[in-house]
Amino acid sequence: MSLLIPEDRIMLREVAHICIAVRDVERAARTFAEMFGIGPFRIRTLHAPESRGTIRGEPAEYTIKFGFARLGPITLELAQPLEGRTVLQEFLEEHGEGIHHLGLPAPTPFDAELEKWRRRGVNPLQTCRMDDPEEGWAYMDTQSLVGCILEILCFKRYQ
Repeated sequence: MSLLIPEDRIMLREVAHICIAVRDVERAARTFAEMFGIGPFRIRTLHAPESRGTIRGEPAEYTIKFGFARLGPITLELAQPLEGRTVLQEFLEEHGEGIHHLGLPAPTPFDAELEKWRRRGVNPLQTCRMDDPEEGWAYMDTQSLVGCILEILCFKRYQ
């Protein structure tokens, strides 16, 4: 018997990464490597212009520095806000450094996935669209539902 899954159902099946909000990616990466043997870290900076980024539905320009290291089957992501208003900066101001979100692959296209969440009353806190209009990521407003932020990763490589 085959189960038909409704097209508008949210389906998250695996964790791609755990993200820790930090004030200094290089310092945190060094600590993880030297004290715990986690690494090496790939460090990169993402700049989202207003045409691709939003915060709570409003256009927003921001820059975030990331560090990525494999940790078994998932990735440990370190995220340091550099410029602009971000949910990460708000988190650091309110809580200090710590686990910020779980990143989970989600289907493309990005806008269709965001609409599924909106129909269930969950809106994006922050988004970033990619060159390909079907791809992007969003920190979803799930703290009160599940105790943390869930990030949806709508990339074709996860399909």
